[in-house]
Amino acid sequence: MAYVGNVVAFIKNRLEKEEAGFHVFNYVDKPDLSTSDLVSFIDKKMKLSISKIKIPFWLGILGGYCFDIYSKILGKKLSISSVRVKKFCATTQFDATKAHSSFEAPFTLKQGLDLTLEHEFINPKKNDILFYSE
Repeated sequence: MAYVGNVVAFIKNRLEKEEAGFHVFNYVDKPDLSTSDLVSFIDKKMKLSISKIKIPFWLGILGGYCFDIYSKILGKKLSISSVRVKKFCATTQFDATKAHSSFEAPFTLKQGLDLTLEHEFINPKKNDILFYSE
């Protein structure tokens, strides 16, 4: 996960260095946040009341398989599936040591998330460009 402002600053930083050769970087903001940390942060920022009930993985994946079967019967793709349950529960971490060895992000991941929630959901600007993604 990375805040777009940090990605832009990183690209600008790399362009200004003008190093010869071909360089490949993984860019992610550190430290990583767990799904629980993200949900908790969003819950507080958006003043939501998200349920504290946690479903065990085995029950979630079983439900996902049920949705997979139901999807096959209906012949329609559903928004819940075993693949989505697995993705949601997976640990995804990338090594960005190389990127951060010569670059310091102007925003922390939490600051970036705070700014994004503020701009997109809490105080969205009317007549602003909207980007939709899955």
